[in-house]
Amino acid sequence: MENTILEVKNLSIHYEMREGTVKALNGADLVLKEGASHGLVGETGAGKTTLAKGIMGLLPKPYGKIKSGEVLYEGRDLLLMGKQEMQKIRGQHISMIFQDPMTSLNPVMTVGDQIMEAIRNHEKLSRKDAAEKTKVILELVGIPYVRAQEYPHQFSGGMKQRVVIAIALACNPRILIADEPTTALDVTIQAQVLETIRDLRDKFHTSMLLITHDLGVIAQNCEYVSVIYAGEIVETGTVHDIFGRKLHPYTQGLFSSIPNISETVTRLVPINGLMPDPTALPEGCAFCERCKYAEARCSVEHPPLYDMGGEENVHRVRCFRYEHGGERV
Repeated sequence: MENTILEVKNLSIHYEMREGTVKALNGADLVLKEGASHGLVGETGAGKTTLAKGIMGLLPKPYGKIKSGEVLYEGRDLLLMGKQEMQKIRGQHISMIFQDPMTSLNPVMTVGDQIMEAIRNHEKLSRKDAAEKTKVILELVGIPYVRAQEYPHQFSGGMKQRVVIAIALACNPRILIADEPTTALDVTIQAQVLETIRDLRDKFHTSMLLITHDLGVIAQNCEYVSVIYAGEIVETGTVHDIFGRKLHPYTQGLFSSIPNISETVTRLVPINGLMPDPTALPEGCAFCERCKYAEARCSVEHPPLYDMGGEENVHRVRCFRYEHGGERV
């Protein structure tokens, strides 16, 4: 696909444990275009972080197993790479901002040393040159260089997240995977952190996969969106496709459960029921037990992704209601 920098094809990841097999990701497809920001949205346990760790080759051992699929970066399958080759890709080509900055940083190393470590692992620089680059990247994320000799516990949550961003972007990667980068931050600091990421992406022309459950964050920061439910993509397209059309019943449910300042309502409309147990997924559509449009076939047949055209002809939805094209009311 033209201008595609990363493509995930039919990726399935299971966690095989004594208690049973958790089918965390089931045939997921995702396309990240060069220079674009792609949002991945879904509720807790939907498989968002598993997808990110699968791309990065960071699945927990020995439980995490890739059952099928490809992760193509510039045409090369990351899943076929050896450990050393993948280590060169991580950080230099693809970086990740992890969900919790409190556990992402080494508590016994200064933040400056942690950034320098990332730089020297991938670039043949002297300690002096690495320190100079560390100074530049810290200033870029809004942290005075004099604080480079401080330890993580001396920073607030928002400042810790800025340090994590600095580490992730230290080697100017082509792809940034941000896994809920504003978790546990108040809204003011959240806005500042997202603005920092946005400014640095523009500066380095970095492609981004933004993982979140916040549709407002998606609207402000992404051009493309994929909605994930029970380990599979149920709707994907441009931001205008998803926010304007909302074809899948789950996508409709997500939007109905969010307050709208232009409407006067007494109660929000929740999605009834719970996400299915990933150790015992239904044979048919994973959403059928919670769907108000469910028919008999939904419980026994698994729907594919149907092409729905859209703004850039990339809008696709996993629902039998669109089997013959057109939009169902």
